[in-house]
Amino acid sequence: MTELVYVQEPRYFYAELSDIKLEPSSYESYLNFIEQTMVKRAREFYEYVARTKYEGLPALILRVKEPGKGSVAEIILQASEVPRIWILPLTDKLSKVDAEFMIRRIELASLYYLSSREEAYVGFVFLEKMKLVPERTATLRQKIIEKFFHGTMFYLFAFSLIIAYLSYVLLGSYVFVAMPLSQLYLLLVVDKIMELMADWKIDKDNRYVYIVTYTMPIQEYKSFLKTYFPLRFKIKREIYNNTLAVGRDITIDAVEEVFRKYNLIIDQYHRVSIKKIDVYSISRKVFHKFGLPMPKIVILNTSIPNAAATGISSDLATLVITSGILLLLSDDELEAVLAHEASHIKNKDPLMMFILSTGEYILRIFVFVALIYLGIANFFTSLLYLFVALLALFFVAKFFEARADLEAALVTGKPEALARSLKRMGIRRLFTEGYPRTTLESWLNWDPHPPVTWRVIRLENLKGRFPVEHPFVQSARECISGLLQAIR
Repeated sequence: MTELVYVQEPRYFYAELSDIKLEPSSYESYLNFIEQTMVKRAREFYEYVARTKYEGLPALILRVKEPGKGSVAEIILQASEVPRIWILPLTDKLSKVDAEFMIRRIELASLYYLSSREEAYVGFVFLEKMKLVPERTATLRQKIIEKFFHGTMFYLFAFSLIIAYLSYVLLGSYVFVAMPLSQLYLLLVVDKIMELMADWKIDKDNRYVYIVTYTMPIQEYKSFLKTYFPLRFKIKREIYNNTLAVGRDITIDAVEEVFRKYNLIIDQYHRVSIKKIDVYSISRKVFHKFGLPMPKIVILNTSIPNAAATGISSDLATLVITSGILLLLSDDELEAVLAHEASHIKNKDPLMMFILSTGEYILRIFVFVALIYLGIANFFTSLLYLFVALLALFFVAKFFEARADLEAALVTGKPEALARSLKRMGIRRLFTEGYPRTTLESWLNWDPHPPVTWRVIRLENLKGRFPVEHPFVQSARECISGLLQAIR
């Protein structure tokens, strides 16, 4: 969103939702969605709702009230290519903070509108040099990838507990040495593991990723899958053989020709689009700015939008990118996300997290021995320690993620691009966190990332003021401050 403007005479606040782009044909449905989402679910906070025209464009007027205290503000939301918002205070007590809260709530509903349109799509991913093999559904590899990229550490934690228990049964007291060594080995070979799990590799001779999408009304999706899912490999192979395999670019005409051969409808409700991403050049640009050698780059074919960096040093690093993030983000947004990952590689964050987790593991042994010595060792005290220790470990991990955000903004000079990418990838998290506020739970969860809400607002508030010295210390302080604010 653009910076909130305050006008004193007549008194009002104004902002534009710069991350929201609307087509004129969607103006009415957009306002209907905002009304349904914001008003129908919290009617007690609105005195009245009206539809009108403002400066010749459709608009929604909302009068906001505090239950038992009367009206506090009137909101005018104008549907335009970039939605515009005016807030007219009806009380002197309405502050800039209150106005920003109202605008960000509308922004959240608007983002949700964009992500929940009544359309569905299927996608085909191509590289210039690729081995075409039939895809299998729901393989074990894909399931592992999905759990890894869903942004939660619950499955990884549960798996580690099972491994720890089995190791103790098999190795006895030797497990206290074997576990850290096995984790170190895993850290050393994780780049190889990700390469094996990946679908394709990117290099200077195979730099482009093409994503062909076919969009349809959502009510047709199930019947489409029933008819065309068994044919998906034939369709993909024919598109590839007619284009990239013979040195031709993938074009709309070439794709539509194949689709029509299989009786797929092409009209205003059934559309074909093509996105071509120069993944290698974007990555090279980012890593050059960080002064790092090019990592190995692999693509995972999953709809989950994410990226990750593995390896203990820049020479052993692997950059993992999903096809979902390539489809979702613009080049600027992708550059910002890859800069975040480059920061992890530059600062050896995977190695630092290994050192911290190993330190906690060694401390755990001494604590358990002390509990046994004191005669209070039992299942409850052991579980309590483990719970507190992991909370602390994941909270410290948030410092590394916050620093990566900060350095990505500093190096690219585009904090707003990273903020936009987080909004696009984390819309559901923004809803559960209560954007633009954060909950205590979102700070004290088993996730190494700070709340998405906090990350977005922090990046948008940078406005070119980048702390150059000690970004880790700065990030740690801001994370602690964010936690304390959530407690209050």
